[in-house]
Amino acid sequence: MMARRGVIGLAVAAVGLLALDGCGLLNSNYTYRYRMTVEVDTPEGLKTGSSVQEQTATKFSFPGYFGGAERDLQTRGEAVAVDLPGGQTLFALLCDSALPQSALDPEWKNDWVESAIRITSGKTPEGPLPMTPGKPKPVYLKTGYPMLVTFTDITDPSSVKLVDSADLAASFGPGVQLKRITVEITDDPVTSGIEKRLGALGIEKGRGLDRSRGVTASPTLGQRLGYSDFVRGND
Repeated sequence: MMARRGVIGLAVAAVGLLALDGCGLLNSNYTYRYRMTVEVDTPEGLKTGSSVQEQTATKFSFPGYFGGAERDLQTRGEAVAVDLPGGQTLFALLCDSALPQSALDPEWKNDWVESAIRITSGKTPEGPLPMTPGKPKPVYLKTGYPMLVTFTDITDPSSVKLVDSADLAASFGPGVQLKRITVEITDDPVTSGIEKRLGALGIEKGRGLDRSRGVTASPTLGQRLGYSDFVRGND
């Protein structure tokens, strides 16, 4: 892993500041990468998994438009997989929200772009920085873990189930507990390779995990989740 100063230089170099496209849309893009690491205590010792993910925060507006600037936050990379005793696997899914960003930036105030500017300019703490448990309101993402899941049948993607971060033993057996989840700025390349693992599970690109039912008012977890929750933007 390279020094943080190199990370910031890379991130700033990746920024497309004030770029006008052919429609007159004014864009400011801020890109950074971070390593998410999941650590689990087990009877066989500490088990870990990590992946490097990338986020791009964008601010865009039309010159002369008084409706205010719009913001967007996109994540690229793959879920974290932790192999546990008994052939079981814990997955920490990709986050659509600013959850990793709010952990990286102590000054996070629900402004994706301002936070990304602080991160890419080196004005945030050195890592690894802990994510903390909880179910925060969408507007106040100062705490919270990514969604944790596992599969009760490794050949059936619809067998996906939620894992309680406070009670991994309920899913994986006695003595298994989550130690911590951390994020840390890095300039390592975005992780790839989870596609083989997903293929073995029967998870197909562009498809949901549970395809046994049609549209329903009460979708199963497998109907709510799909390939893009495990890998995104790595084509």
